[in-house]
Formats: sequence, C-alpha cells, structure tokens
Amino acid sequence: MQQGISAGWARRHWLAAAGLGLAGLVRRARADSFPSKPIRIVVPWAAGGGGDVVVRLLAARLGERLGQQVVVDNRGGATGTIGSAVVAKSPADGYTLVYATADSHSIFPNLLKHPPYDARHDFSAVAPIGYFQFGLAVHPSVPARTAAELLALARRESVTYGTWGVGSSAHVAIESYRQDHRLDLRHVPYQGTAPLLVGLVGGQLQAAVLPMQIAEQHMRGGGLRMLGLASTGRAPNEPQLPTLVEQGMALDLRSWVGFMGPARMPAEVLALLHREIGAVIAEPAIQDKLRGLYVQTDAQPQAQYQRFVDAEYARWAKLVSESRVVLDS
Repeated sequence: MQQGISAGWARRHWLAAAGLGLAGLVRRARADSFPSKPIRIVVPWAAGGGGDVVVRLLAARLGERLGQQVVVDNRGGATGTIGSAVVAKSPADGYTLVYATADSHSIFPNLLKHPPYDARHDFSAVAPIGYFQFGLAVHPSVPARTAAELLALARRESVTYGTWGVGSSAHVAIESYRQDHRLDLRHVPYQGTAPLLVGLVGGQLQAAVLPMQIAEQHMRGGGLRMLGLASTGRAPNEPQLPTLVEQGMALDLRSWVGFMGPARMPAEVLALLHREIGAVIAEPAIQDKLRGLYVQTDAQPQAQYQRFVDAEYARWAKLVSESRVVLDS
C-alpha cells in the first residue's frame, strides 16, 4: 500500500515538474520567436509634435535591432486618452505599445470621473525615455521679454495662453500657479503640440508652453519669443536661456515620457522590449539626437520604471486637486 502511494505521489510529482518544464520551454520559445511580425507604437497625439518626432527616431532604430518593422500609429485626441485606450484593450503580446506621458497616464485619469482605462492596472511599464524640456514662449507682439514682465502684464490685463490639451501637465501646472498668484490668464486648449505651435506663431495666442525641440526653429527665426525654460536646469543646447525658476517663477514642468503596453504582457517579451529600447536610447548617436531634441533621458530597470509610473500617478493626483481644474465629463 505504501509503495503504491509512493509511486502515485512520484508520478504526480513528475507530471507537475514536466508541466513546469514545458511551460518554461513555451515561454522561452515565445521570447525567442518574438517579434515575428511588425510592432505598432501608438502615439496618442497629432503627427509632427514633440513626442511624435522622438518616437519615430527610436522606432526606426528599434526596428533595425529587432529585425522587424516598427510602425508609428498616430491616434490623437482627448489629451492622449483616445490612443491610450486603444492599447489598453489590445492583446498583451508585445506587438502593440503606446507612447505614454504624464498627461495620458498620470494626470488625465485623475481628472475624469469615468476614464476609458485604469492607468494603474491596464498597462505594463515597458521602458522609460525620460523628460522633455519645455519653454514658456510668447508671440512677438506681446510686450514681455522676461517671465517677470509677462506676470506683470497678466496682473494688469487678460492674457491668453495655450497648451496641448485640457488637463495636460502644462494646463494643470499653470492653473495652479495662476490661482496662487492671482493672474488673469485665459486657457486655450489645442489637440497636440504641433497645432499649438501653429496657433502661437499665427498670433491666435499670446503665450504658450511648448516642447523646446519644436519651438527652437521659430525662436531663432523670430516667430516667437522664448522667455525661459520650465525645468529645473538649463538646456545644454541653449545655455544662455534662463529657467523660469531663475526668474522667480517657480514653474517646473518636467513631464515623464516612455513606452507602455497592455497589462499582463509575457515577462520574457516585456524584458526583451525593455532591453532593446534601452539599448537604442543608450547608443551615442541616439543620445546626441535626443539632446538636440531637448530630451533628458532617464534609464531605469523595468521594475523600477513600473514603481516610478505608479508614484507619478499619485503625485499628479495631488497636483490635480490643488489646480482645481475641472472637466465637464
């Protein structure tokens, strides 16, 4: 009897071990064969904007490393939530990623009563890119050459300012600052940074917060006047341009950007994508181009990046509450 029990236990134990071994082989085979078809990166903003430029740069090199085409798919609207929702509902196989930002994954979900996705549970943090450097710019017709002069103007009369969307990081930060300093600023939202730039250069706005990489050409050409960087430090490309903090305007708009995928992606595929994206970003030639685009890279292990994204969600929730920004829906 004891011998039969021992034999049965051994058989079950062997089958269980074989099952685990088979599962491991399946996982390794899945990782070894990935990718076997093109990968899609959804950019939930209009084509031509700051994030779109960076993603296309990285996608081209990533495709070369992976031996598969990496397609960029622009799905703009609703401050990044329309395209992000597409990815949240996509198969978690690694073939669909989203260019995620603080706007789409930390801020807007805290503004909506019924967001189209759960930013904390519907995504896997794949790989970080880093931070954009933003600048506060005005149309040349505005009689302000420094941040202090713009603030003085906004205390005397109404000034229109634009952002790349209602509930964007720029909107939340500026509204919080406006209330603290009793400024007469009227918000004009756009659907992305590219149309926002057109609005400012075209004179439909008096001021705007813009990614430096798309504002630089117009700044040098006189199409707009840059008052200062909305970040904690000066840009290596424009060392003469002071920060807003240096001018007494405590407005830090460092906003994280990176890649996310649907929740519950296979661990091996997640690790492979994190490694390959990180390797692309670390290449000296890519680093030079990113610096030229005013992007500060921030390499993190995948697990640490996931914790960072979770912490940013909580941090921006507090800032959203303080800004008193309210959406209709």
